[in-house]
Amino acid sequence: MCLAVLPLPARSQTPSPAPAPASARPIPKPLAPPPQPVAWPSSTVPNVPALVFDAESKKYDAAPGEATAPFTFNLTNVWTNEIIIDRVQASCGCTTASLPASPWHLAPGASGQVHAQVRLAGKMGSMTKTLTFYTSVGARVVSLTVKIPPPPALGGSPSESERKAAMAKAQADPQAIFKGDCAACHAAKGQNAFGQNLYAADCGICHESSHRDSAVPDLHALKQPTDFDFWKSTITYGKPHTMMPGFAMAQGGPLSEAQITSLATYLDHVISHHLSPSITNAASAPMIRTAITQ
Repeated sequence: MCLAVLPLPARSQTPSPAPAPASARPIPKPLAPPPQPVAWPSSTVPNVPALVFDAESKKYDAAPGEATAPFTFNLTNVWTNEIIIDRVQASCGCTTASLPASPWHLAPGASGQVHAQVRLAGKMGSMTKTLTFYTSVGARVVSLTVKIPPPPALGGSPSESERKAAMAKAQADPQAIFKGDCAACHAAKGQNAFGQNLYAADCGICHESSHRDSAVPDLHALKQPTDFDFWKSTITYGKPHTMMPGFAMAQGGPLSEAQITSLATYLDHVISHHLSPSITNAASAPMIRTAITQ
C-alpha cells in the first residue's frame, strides 16, 4: 500500500529584528562640571596698595564742651586703573563719614577727601573709633582717636581758702558738705541735674579740680574694676572712713534715686570702658577681594 504524503503548508515566520549596531545606541550625556570660582584678572587687584591715605591713624584733642571731633582723610589713587569706593562704615553709631559720591569713582592719579566726625556728648577720656572703606581693591581701615577733657564744673572752682575750709569740714563730717555754705556748691548746683550735668555740678568740683587734694582720688585712674553697680553703690552710700559722703537722700544727701542712676550710668559709660581691640590694616590682610556688586 502506498501512502501519499501531502506537503504541509509553510508557517509564516516573522524574522527577529537584527540588533542595532553599537554605533547607533544613545550615548548618555556627561554630568556638568561643578561651577568654578570666578578668577580675578591679575589687573583687577594690584599686589601693592593702590589707594593711599594721607594717614591711617589720626588724633584730635577736643576742647572742653566741644560737641563733635572733626576728621578729614585725603585719598589718592596711585594705580593705573580706576578704583571704586563702594561705601565707608564706622565702628559705632557716634561716628559718621560721607563719601563725595556713592559709589565714588577715583580715576588713576585722582585725589579726594572724606570728612568724618565723632560725637562727644556724654563722653570723657580717650577713645578710638575706626572707619572701614570697602573698595574694588580690597578693604582698608583707618582709626580716629579723640582725647576728651572732663566737663567744666558749673559755676567755676572754689578759691584756695574755700577749698581748704571745705576739706577740713569734710574730714570731720563727710555729710557736712550738704549743709550750710557748702550746700551751695555740693547740693544746690545739681538740684535738678542728671547725668553729665550732674557730674559737673556735684562731682567735678572735687574730682576734676586742678587743685584736687591728694586725698581725693582721680576717678580716671582708679586701680580697681569699676562698673555701673560700683558707681551706684559708691554714690549712694559713700565710702566709710573717707571724705566721700553718701549722696542718696536716705543718707542725708541731695540726690534722688533717678539722679543717682543717671550719674552711675554716665560714669560707667565714660570711665568704665570695655573697648574691643581696634582693627588694623595688618589684621585685615590679605586684602579682601570684595566685588562692588556684593
